[in-house]
Amino acid sequence: MEILEKCRSVIEHGPKSEIDEYSLKEMKKYVKSHLHNDGPYLSELAFLINGRQYEHIYDALIAEDDVETIDIRFLKPKLDEVWDFDAPTQTIKMMKGGFGGIAFFNYDPKALDKWAKAGELIEKKAMIRAFPVDFFVPRSIATMSKHLGEDPPDVLIPQLWTMESMLKNMREVGALPITVRICAYTKEERFAYDIDLLRNRLLRDPRAGRMQPTQRVRRSPEEYFYFDRIYASLKMGHLPKAIFEAVFESDGLTASDISHFFRITTEMAVNNLKALEKRGLLNVEGKPPFETYGVTHEILEKGAWESKT
Repeated sequence: MEILEKCRSVIEHGPKSEIDEYSLKEMKKYVKSHLHNDGPYLSELAFLINGRQYEHIYDALIAEDDVETIDIRFLKPKLDEVWDFDAPTQTIKMMKGGFGGIAFFNYDPKALDKWAKAGELIEKKAMIRAFPVDFFVPRSIATMSKHLGEDPPDVLIPQLWTMESMLKNMREVGALPITVRICAYTKEERFAYDIDLLRNRLLRDPRAGRMQPTQRVRRSPEEYFYFDRIYASLKMGHLPKAIFEAVFESDGLTASDISHFFRITTEMAVNNLKALEKRGLLNVEGKPPFETYGVTHEILEKGAWESKT
């Protein structure tokens, strides 16, 4: 089955009233635009779902009524790539209820010989959560006609879900996941994986090769958990969300820093930082052109923390 046929089968799980010639055409356009955007990746992936291996997770969404277990295996890692903001991982195991574990390699992005200890495989229990980063929701021409000049109301607002909850919520509205982020919380740290489901690839963090690992501040699993809850449901474009994450994992950044890290103009950096400040997610100290933006810790302190395994 070709990829577009699989995608069509996935969205047909949703309301039949939203599947028509218009929504199918829009789905094809959306999928093809992502296939043409061939960005850097770190490894290939294989999925084992309910004990069965599938070529794509879409095959499992079509064939499996309920998801009990998911194993993700990372294959053919590109060791010549920049892994500074990503964890070289062998497997992620997920079970119902958000329990699971990860097996990863000891990689030190700050060391001269970054792969010196990479042969040491570390296995840890983890709480696993996930949310869609890019996804398509079918809307019929009838639905679009009711909302001329504006977007129809959202039928899916991403949250920090267990994997089975994410797939269940997406299936109910016929949403097609394109990129998902999987977050694994151990007792000591949090690992994040951005996965391209169309190509079965682990995507490279956009900061890699642009931001020095020494400029990264790793936060506690509790802080990451609440940050991920905000990040998952934040209705903003990819760039401001990536900027939000960069500021969160820092002691404070300037518009000049952001301009350099993301290769954008200083004006664009300022506009995105101001938009995040207006949302109450960042605060600012100093005066132009030396303003420094930091994460709003008061918001993070209000976050509820779930018990870890």
